[in-house]
Amino acid sequence: MLCTAKPDLQLFEHMMTSPKQPTHLKDKDLVEFATKFLQLWAASARQVLSNAEGLKTILLGQGPSYAFGPGGLVEMTDEIADALRGFVLRAARLLGSKAAHEKAISSIAMNQAHEHVAGGTTLNDAVTSLIQEVFTQANSSFEYLAPNYLFQLHDTVKDIRIGPVRVLRTSDFSAERQALYPNDRAQIVPAEQFYFQLQSPKIVIGMRPVCWLVGVDAVAENVEEEGKWLIDVAVSYLRLNHASWQGHFPGNGEIEPHPARPWRLHNEGVKIQGPRISAGGSAVPARYQIDDAVLNTTNDSKFVENAKLIFGPPKKSLAERVSQGLGWLSRGRQAEERAERLLYFFTAIEALLSNDDKTAPVVQTIARHGSVLLTDDNAVRPKAAANIKQLYSLRSSLVHAGNRSVLWSATNGAQALAEQMFHVVLDKADLKVTHASFCDDLAAASYGVPWPTP
Repeated sequence: MLCTAKPDLQLFEHMMTSPKQPTHLKDKDLVEFATKFLQLWAASARQVLSNAEGLKTILLGQGPSYAFGPGGLVEMTDEIADALRGFVLRAARLLGSKAAHEKAISSIAMNQAHEHVAGGTTLNDAVTSLIQEVFTQANSSFEYLAPNYLFQLHDTVKDIRIGPVRVLRTSDFSAERQALYPNDRAQIVPAEQFYFQLQSPKIVIGMRPVCWLVGVDAVAENVEEEGKWLIDVAVSYLRLNHASWQGHFPGNGEIEPHPARPWRLHNEGVKIQGPRISAGGSAVPARYQIDDAVLNTTNDSKFVENAKLIFGPPKKSLAERVSQGLGWLSRGRQAEERAERLLYFFTAIEALLSNDDKTAPVVQTIARHGSVLLTDDNAVRPKAAANIKQLYSLRSSLVHAGNRSVLWSATNGAQALAEQMFHVVLDKADLKVTHASFCDDLAAASYGVPWPTP
């Protein structure tokens, strides 16, 4: 077993006091974990290479686990694993959920450690390189292209934009990319289903005729997840802003198709009741028909300005809470189970209305403030508040006791409440204000005055 390495205190002092270092290079815990990890890694590499018996054990596939790379063989001791785990967790906390992916950080760290041993770099340079590489890869920008199973573009509509989310035809995307990169070997073409083919010298990717194109700032491993979330936010934002939808629109209580996955057209289950058997059945998926009227909605100046706020909200602003809630509204519509839908819709409501006030229960705040959003009629507000409380009790029973006994009428009622509240806020509120001041205004209005207060 290797001796535990002691951190280089002079290295700490240098990195902590250097005025030109980025903030993450001055984080004491991060630098300490990185230093300890690299020291232990280098020591292990030297010890394994000088130990003939150890090499024999490795070749026989026995003993502890090893990592192989440009730096040779490294025994993954408990000390190395602990230092690596500490570095990964600290880096992830500093990066935040969008930019952090623990497995990716771990892989980068081991690759950098191998390069340190192979290249003979100084410990100071190796620590700096490791931290910078993790943060460079984490703070990357991507375009996420995905098949669109939710929107249908009318012949007169070329594309629509909702913040960083764009809906367009795959043929148009392919033409735009060809103009930008005429020598690109990859070619994306319209197809009814996804495929990936090597057609020398081209790589051909088949993509559904209508696609999503999303600008995503995240580590590569999180792009799909973060891209899907941005699509969910965009769908709810457009849904609540457009007044009159045409075609088979996903109404209240209907299951909304996943935006980037095929709809299951046929029920493959069989119901058996003694000698009776029932099988099959199919359902036509709902769709958002994107016509000229919807295009006009997305081009409206208020829609565009609010989209900028929602997809890039100031911290602690109302826009930040609205953005979070819109995503959960989409998750609620996509969920198939009643209890799950109820939970998502109330998650959206809480994102909009919960605050830091510890003097009143959450349900009281949500019911009181929610009733203000729903009506200016003081005679109706108590009834609206009572309805919110009754539905919230089902949510509490589900969360705290696991009780999933929820009727469709309750779930649909929660959806109607949530979407109406968000519609009112998008229509009447200034999204730039702080969420705290928004809550204060609702509290003041709950004493019998209209909201927003003239």
